[in-house]
Order: sequence, then structure tokens, then C-alpha cells
Amino acid sequence: MPAAPTIVFAGGDPGSFTFLRTVDYKGAYLAAVDRGLSVAVTLGLVPDLFVGDGDSVAPELLATLDRDRTAVIMLPARKDISDLEATFDQLVASGRAGGVLVLAGLGGRLDHTLFNLQVAARHLDDFGQVTFEDDQCLVRPLMHHNDLQLPRGTTVSFVPDSAKVEVSLEGFAYPLVHAIVEQGSTQLLSNVVRESRQCVDVHRGTVFMIAWKHEVELSHVR
Repeated sequence: MPAAPTIVFAGGDPGSFTFLRTVDYKGAYLAAVDRGLSVAVTLGLVPDLFVGDGDSVAPELLATLDRDRTAVIMLPARKDISDLEATFDQLVASGRAGGVLVLAGLGGRLDHTLFNLQVAARHLDDFGQVTFEDDQCLVRPLMHHNDLQLPRGTTVSFVPDSAKVEVSLEGFAYPLVHAIVEQGSTQLLSNVVRESRQCVDVHRGTVFMIAWKHEVELSHVR
């Protein structure tokens, strides 16, 4: 039997609640990261896990948590890791498996977003797939072989997270075969989905896929 999905409410900008209400939370293991608790509560959800130092969540929300329903891990204010990193560490320690969806993890402070994505990339081997999503885009670190079903017309960039990556792309306007791309190159910027199914092989290194939720004309790309 496949593991129940894990959905993490991070402590960043929640973005559109209209989008958040379209997510299927049924049967998922829910983790709230500090300020993310207010997002979960606004959606009428009770998290299975809370992790945070309490610096960005209302004390009354913490006080109302049922400790028999929600495992609470309070972190010190002075620490060497972020609340989200501590949450991923806890998920691994508790034996969680399967894909992870992170909400409220994009937008807001750019430094937080960059570190959030790097934390996700570090845990790819633990969960197989880690996705960040909001109403505007879907972001996912990729390694090895990946079959995708992004809508035709989707604008997609692949940002190297390693000094050099080797990538093959099928189903895109600009296909590639074992292309060697150095970190900082814009070769993988603004591709466009052209087929109903796509294949992304990252033969070496890691890339961050950023897929925008709108269609563009090919003439507007690059």
C-alpha cells in the first residue's frame, strides 16, 4: 500500500487561499512549520505535526493545539537550521516516505525561498519527489529520470544546482540530448512544453524545475 502523501505548510508567503482550497488534503499527513500553522487553521485543517520556534505564529494558536492529535516540536529561537529544515529532518526520523508537497514555501523573502529549495534537493533521496507549489508556479528539484505531464504551452526553466549538469529533454520546444550545462548558464531558461508527456533526464547533478501556470506563445520565449 502506498504511503499517504505528506503536505507541509511552510512559514513563507501563503499566496492565494483560493488555490490552497483546491488542494486535496484528504488522507494526507499534514505538517505545519511555525507561521504555517495559521495557514492550516485558516483552511480548517488540524496538522499531524507542528515544528517551529514560535516566533511567527500567534501564541493562542499554539495553545489551542490538541497534543493528542498534533505532535508538537518546539525549537529554540537560536539555532543553526531553519524551521523547515528541522521539519524535513523530523519527517525523515519518523519514517515518512513518498512524495512531499510544500505549500507557503515560495514568495516572500528570496533568501528563504532559495534555502527552502536547497533543503528540498538535499532530501530527494529520502522522499523521491519534493514539490513546492502556489497559484503561480510549480517548483521541483530533479535528479535522474523524470516523466512529467505538464500542460502544453507551459513555460519551464531548469536551473542547475550543481557546478555542471548533464540534461536530456523530450517533449519540449527546445529538446536536448546529454547537454552539459554549467551553473550560471541561461541555456535552460524559458523552454516550452510541446507534447502531452515530457521526459527530463538529469544524468549528472541536480536542477530545479520551475513551471509557470500560464500559456505563452513561442515567439515570446527567449
